[in-house]
Amino acid sequence: MSKKKKVESEFEPKVIEKDGEDFVAFIPNQIEADDGFDAALEGFPLNILFAAITKDAKTGQQSLVDVCYEPAPDTFQEDAQRKVMCYVAKPNNGYFVRVVFVKKTKCWETEKFNGKRLFLSAYGPTFDGAMMQTTMVAPEPGEYLKVV
Repeated sequence: MSKKKKVESEFEPKVIEKDGEDFVAFIPNQIEADDGFDAALEGFPLNILFAAITKDAKTGQQSLVDVCYEPAPDTFQEDAQRKVMCYVAKPNNGYFVRVVFVKKTKCWETEKFNGKRLFLSAYGPTFDGAMMQTTMVAPEPGEYLKVV
């Protein structure tokens, strides 16, 4: 039985205006020692949330769509230059997010894949900046499994 405590997703949403349109980005909490993960994972996102408001082309009905990616600790790798871990949705939707912490620069990088296809790459000199750049992109159709 896992000793990892159940953690509620907590995000700090940021509304960003770009070219006259608003985007929502989420800055996740970072893994801390008391979250039940290995100490090597400290500082990584607790989870990563993507969300968007969609509009049905026929009815004009707006809906909230979201997908949350959780850490996959078995994917964690560390060497002298960087720490890397992947995040997956539950249930699995075929997509995953790879998060990289570059030790020398203390910068964060993210890459989002659909299978083997890379379709999103983001970077930030700070955790908050990288997560904002990552999550301001709406989920792709087929990536989210539910409409709220």
